[in-house]
Amino acid sequence: MLARAGALWLRRGGRPTPTTRSAFSLVVEGDLDNTRATKFSEDVHFLGGILGDVLEKQKPGILPAVTRLREPALVWRDSGIEQAEKERAFKELCKDVSRMSPEMLRDVTRACGHFLALANIAESRDATRTLRQLYFTEEDSSSSGKFASDALPAKIDSCAGTLDAILKEGVPPAKIFQILTQQRVEIVFTAHPTEVNRMEHLSKHRYVSELLAKREAMQGGTATTFEKMQNERAIRRAVSAMLGSDVLRRSKPTPQEEAREGLAVVQTSLWDAVPGFLRRLDSVLGAKCQQRLPLDATPMVFASWMGGDRDGNPNVTSKITREVVAMQRRQAALLYLRELNALRVELSVHECTQAVRALPGAEGASEPYKVVVQGLIARLRATVAWAEAELQKLGAPADSRPLALMISSSEVVLRAPESAKPMLAVEDLTAPLQAMHESLVACGYEELADGALVDLIRRVGAFGLQFAPLDLRQESTRHARAVDALCKIAGVHGYLSWTENDKVDFLTKELSSGRPLLRRGAWERLGELGAQPEELEVLQTAALVAELPQGSLGAYVISQATAASDVLAVELLMAEAGAVRPLRVAPLFETLDDLNNAPATLRQLFTTPGYAERTGRKQEVMVGYSDSAKDAGRIAAMWAQYESQEKMLEVARECGFEITFFHGKGGTVGRGGNPEVYKAILAHPQGTIDGRFRVTEQGEMITRNFGDIESAERSMDIFTAAVLRDQFLQRPQPTPEWRNAMAAMSQSSCDFYRSVVRGEPKFVPYFRSATPELELGALNVGSRPAKRNPKGGVESLRAIPWIFAWAQTRLNLPVWLGIGKALEGALEGGSGPVDRETLVSMYRDWPWFHTTVDLIETLMAKSDRTIAAHYDERLVADKELLELGAALRKRFEVTEQSLLTISGHKAPAEDYPDLQRSLKARAHYIDVLNVIQVETLARIRAAEASGATSGYDYQTLKDALLLTINGIATGMRNSG
Repeated sequence: MLARAGALWLRRGGRPTPTTRSAFSLVVEGDLDNTRATKFSEDVHFLGGILGDVLEKQKPGILPAVTRLREPALVWRDSGIEQAEKERAFKELCKDVSRMSPEMLRDVTRACGHFLALANIAESRDATRTLRQLYFTEEDSSSSGKFASDALPAKIDSCAGTLDAILKEGVPPAKIFQILTQQRVEIVFTAHPTEVNRMEHLSKHRYVSELLAKREAMQGGTATTFEKMQNERAIRRAVSAMLGSDVLRRSKPTPQEEAREGLAVVQTSLWDAVPGFLRRLDSVLGAKCQQRLPLDATPMVFASWMGGDRDGNPNVTSKITREVVAMQRRQAALLYLRELNALRVELSVHECTQAVRALPGAEGASEPYKVVVQGLIARLRATVAWAEAELQKLGAPADSRPLALMISSSEVVLRAPESAKPMLAVEDLTAPLQAMHESLVACGYEELADGALVDLIRRVGAFGLQFAPLDLRQESTRHARAVDALCKIAGVHGYLSWTENDKVDFLTKELSSGRPLLRRGAWERLGELGAQPEELEVLQTAALVAELPQGSLGAYVISQATAASDVLAVELLMAEAGAVRPLRVAPLFETLDDLNNAPATLRQLFTTPGYAERTGRKQEVMVGYSDSAKDAGRIAAMWAQYESQEKMLEVARECGFEITFFHGKGGTVGRGGNPEVYKAILAHPQGTIDGRFRVTEQGEMITRNFGDIESAERSMDIFTAAVLRDQFLQRPQPTPEWRNAMAAMSQSSCDFYRSVVRGEPKFVPYFRSATPELELGALNVGSRPAKRNPKGGVESLRAIPWIFAWAQTRLNLPVWLGIGKALEGALEGGSGPVDRETLVSMYRDWPWFHTTVDLIETLMAKSDRTIAAHYDERLVADKELLELGAALRKRFEVTEQSLLTISGHKAPAEDYPDLQRSLKARAHYIDVLNVIQVETLARIRAAEASGATSGYDYQTLKDALLLTINGIATGMRNSG
């Protein structure tokens, strides 16, 4: 297809003849089976055709412009055309873009961005279609009675495939069942602002996806012509609405808006996906292990940082956290009310056990279950009223209320009886639901019990009454200053200047004394007694632990933790606030030094008098991935994370503690994520998971992994299967030779990385000239500042804009910088610290290293040196900065060659055909957006240099720039 397009373009002298339909289509080559490729291509052609038709009506003239840019972009990507012609095509593309008006740049960019979003929808449908085929790949010999093993796909990264693998190893089914029902995966949704699409547009995308699935279902011949026409018209309306809407956020979201939008996935997807997945898991367990999933088993639970993470974000205050807690409790209560109203109709049975008769109101009732459910409804209505009163008291704006739920069943919004009390403890809901289930089973109504009631019980297990409990997070020095403020009020001075041992001794003594540091009544008068606003806010946050309903909060995470006193300080703050049930405190070790020192820090903490008794010998530790990589480079950070977890586990075992690692991974590779979740989990050091896996999920990855029911069920299946397999899998352990090799590579990589990022004085000016880093703030994608320290350089820049800026230019520098230096020994004549033979054996025989190399290759596959060079040519004027850019691109080439030599691949990510197909199919649209981005950046910066920033053209160019950022992130399917 590419060759034909190139030949046509060349015959026309490099000038295409615009056509409506040619503007929007992907390059789908024959690397898939014919049926799959055909269906995917049909979906893209169908959606692209609709987009073209709508554009012709709304914005005449845009389609010819898109076609004019697309054709030279296709030629430039055609491997069958001579290099000189490819270069001519790229220059023609750049020249065409340079002639466009600001309005045309904006509108073409918007059109390309929408098409890439529609292509993503088609690609997701294709992935779902492929997954569905896996349910039928082999004869199901383990199905019997009410259970079927094909409830989940027959893949190794699915619970069905994993159970088969473990059973084949001779493990008794009873043991597998015991392990599986005790394990827990906790997904923590964070407010990290990497989702560039507004929630309204994500909803439209989801709606188009649903309509596309219905369209496919109609192809079987049972649908009427009218029904097919109505489906297509609905898709046209949705695409028209997409084109007519503003895709840009015009103001930064508030923390409340972040929480509401970020957790919308619970309401729209996970609410149904959780019970759906657990039903499937129950069926597979029944078929393969002859036991059912217990109702109280919670293999998947959820938490959130949205509204609780105040690290570097002054917009998140104790008042905001209270508001988000009340908002989420109201949402949860409304959802439970909807389910209970339906359940009340279903449970009209008379027979029941004495346990149900003993529940409030059920004694003597002819329909006891219905009466019990009505009592729960009354209490949940009271909960809604309580949450409304809390929101009103806090002055919450009306848009913090979930309008979609307010128009649910009229029964939901009826006023609760005055005698009904708000339901604030989850046991008040689980206990009667469990009792009704047991009663129905005992009375012979097992099928009835196994319906909506089971789904509701499992929802309560996964979401509680809070939807997703909030973690609190704050930076360690803020806690130290708050403790210092308390000490001063109590007449104790100098805390901040004490040695670490003195701090630990003091904090331990206070925590063990049984009496508060402050006199009675002093806590309520902290401001009057001299506590400054910053310290007062930390103290008021500690008070939330004592004052919010039980289950509202999860862990207290300490960012930039460096010492045992950091943990003890938070314990003291909660104790002084009167917390009867203090939160578990999780230190976050995120720099290279902190990771290396973490085992010693934990040993001091675990051996501190009274600590084991207060914690029940359980400790959560958060491992930072993105900040450690920004600090030391990818290889050094990954090895430090690996060794630190091994050593922390060893310390925990020696001291008799159970340790749970909380993995602060972003969704993208640059921030520690791995799209191959199953392999990534199994690459963790042996014993560090042990049935407990807590991990962050952020931004666009929330949408991709949990944005619709099918994706959410699949993601939960992968996580559950991987954590189960981990407990039965003996990995090859790194040999002393491999450990020495990793130590040498880490040092070499870190030294080179830091010599560039920190030691090269030209690096920061180059970074800010060659990337849109300074312009990213205008995207308004998050509530917190891009920097912890507004006056700092790269070291104070948050990991997200650091990754995001380089991803836009397609250089993806943070992912690979320093790695080439570490792996250079793989090349002939290379000067790396480790020879080729050792590196190849590590890749072949050590899963962790194999996964690491493959992971870096996936980002190399998404990178493009020529595009990155184009940014330099147009945006970087200084000769020395241009030389630095050329040197960095040369290091990219060395890195790529080193990786391919080790893996034996001909091209990066060669083993991932779906990724290769995806990138190849959409590359020409992303290239166009990159060229437009460079053009808009050049014009904007020229306007700013001359002071011409007040006109219409300048604002239009700013919009065009932001649309390119959106579009490139959409096309590459990752941002920061």
